[in-house]
Amino acid sequence: MSFDNLNNIKVKRLNLALLTLLTVLFLVFIIFFPFLWFIGLAAVPIPATLLVLRGRIRDGIICAVIACLILIFLDYVLAPLAMIVIVSVAFVYRSFISKGKSKLFVVTGIFSIFCGAVLLYVVLVSVINRINLISQVLNSYDVYIDQIFKDQFILDYASLLSVSQSQLDLVIKQTQDVMRFFPYIIPGILISLFVAVSVINYIASSKMLKRYDIKIEPFLSFKKWDLPWYFCWGAIIGLILVIIPSIGNNFDKIIDIAGFNLLAVFGMLYLILGISVLWGIFERFRIIIVLRIIIIVILGLFSGFSIFALPFLGLIDIWVNFRRLKRGQLISS
Repeated sequence: MSFDNLNNIKVKRLNLALLTLLTVLFLVFIIFFPFLWFIGLAAVPIPATLLVLRGRIRDGIICAVIACLILIFLDYVLAPLAMIVIVSVAFVYRSFISKGKSKLFVVTGIFSIFCGAVLLYVVLVSVINRINLISQVLNSYDVYIDQIFKDQFILDYASLLSVSQSQLDLVIKQTQDVMRFFPYIIPGILISLFVAVSVINYIASSKMLKRYDIKIEPFLSFKKWDLPWYFCWGAIIGLILVIIPSIGNNFDKIIDIAGFNLLAVFGMLYLILGISVLWGIFERFRIIIVLRIIIIVILGLFSGFSIFALPFLGLIDIWVNFRRLKRGQLISS
């Protein structure tokens, strides 16, 4: 059903119910499709934002509150935080339109809201339950890693491999070391994903709001996305920190954590930029959309290759300029 005439008294309640239901469906999508949670998260604030920007601030808040009630069954701390996030994002857009702020203001504001919500969630859960949430999660994760390779299924599978016990023990130890280090790069991964969520939300919101004559300047076409040349220093510094020789047990782990987090953030940026470069090349040679998508999907299947090749493509585009862009155009411009 259309959401036109949102301010018509006869259909206000119906539209509020439909937009609330849409918000609930986005939340359900996050729950049942956890590997695509960032897409659902980007979409969740849009219905409430539409109501707020149409002057129905109270209805926008009601939409957020009612939709997030379903989260109480999962986590009573998460539910009110989700309400606050949705309403906060809506008011960022309201400030953006009323005060003529830039796109960077909106994306930065949304990013800050999500990061702040994660930090606040950790603090609230720790205080309410009188625990150190991060330490408890890490301890449980370590126990899980210790136990996973003692599982009978894995032991039976390992017995089928033509390797000696010493070789198998070495592989298990190396795998455990990698798994134990993974939580330390979660901050970098979350930063990258929240940047993606903020950008996706802006793009989706601009398309939705355009239907209701709410003017929001769209992003540049994806093929024209670019980054300032000096962003490459983030990736370079991260790489240097990762490969730097050992200088002592007290500093090695800190240096590795900093390096891998920098690579997680800037690697994701240049991965997206690499796909943008590839898309621009496709358009230059007039490759049809379906074939472009097929090629990108095939590259995605060879993730080991793509995770290095595409960021490298985005990085060298700074100097080669495959798409012949006028430099100085930022993603956020």
